[in-house]
Amino acid sequence: MNQPRAPRFIPKKSLGQNFLINPHIRDKMIAACHLKKEDMILEIGPGRGVLTEPLAQRVKSVLAVETDKRLVDQLQDQFKNSPVEIVHADILSFPFETLPAPIKIIGNLPYNIATPIIEKVIRHREKIDSFYLTVQLEHGLRMLAAPHSKDYGSLSCFVQYYAKVKKIFNIKNTAFAPPPKVQSCFLEILFYKDPPFQADNDVLLFKIIRQAFGHRRKTILNSLSGMRDKESLHEVFTSLNINPTLRAENLSLRDYVRIANVMSNLE
Repeated sequence: MNQPRAPRFIPKKSLGQNFLINPHIRDKMIAACHLKKEDMILEIGPGRGVLTEPLAQRVKSVLAVETDKRLVDQLQDQFKNSPVEIVHADILSFPFETLPAPIKIIGNLPYNIATPIIEKVIRHREKIDSFYLTVQLEHGLRMLAAPHSKDYGSLSCFVQYYAKVKKIFNIKNTAFAPPPKVQSCFLEILFYKDPPFQADNDVLLFKIIRQAFGHRRKTILNSLSGMRDKESLHEVFTSLNINPTLRAENLSLRDYVRIANVMSNLE
């Protein structure tokens, strides 16, 4: 008698499911993570376990957080009696404060929630040794962008304030199933112990940056005028030798930190 066929797994578009299927790309990712036998790994979105298996063979432990219950059941069966713990949870609500330290984070991030995941990782950076992630290429270029470029924006400044970001390689959409409509890239994020440019008030710094890039067609003087009167802003820019007619993308992260530090003293 023929055995009944297992039901075909149908990825959920709402969960941003695009599964890595290219073994060459998998091996490049694993090699790029500089794994050591004593490493503890948090894997975000293990999916079908394509990265989970080689990770488990190389490190002390893997905590794999998967939001799709259908995959959780498969993964728990696949990795029983191994150093892999499969947790059914949404990574955005998972309690990072319970993670051991130091921990490496590895994940092919769902493109639709990549930014909030990155923000959450940054908030818990004191626990994290390094962060290796696959994101949409356009998203990666925004994190890597330098001043005077169209990709440079508030995300660039936010990530680069806390970490050194490096693109390791690009990934064609055919490396995934179903193939996304966009290309991807694999990044390394290493957090600074102390930011190269230290803001006295991080909250104010990123408020200024969001305000500036929220009106990026305006001059920096006009874009920040919603926060201070123009006369005060002129004094700030003059004291820092910053041209007030520049636009948001023309200012470096160091410039924004300097502006924030002067403005914090005016509060």
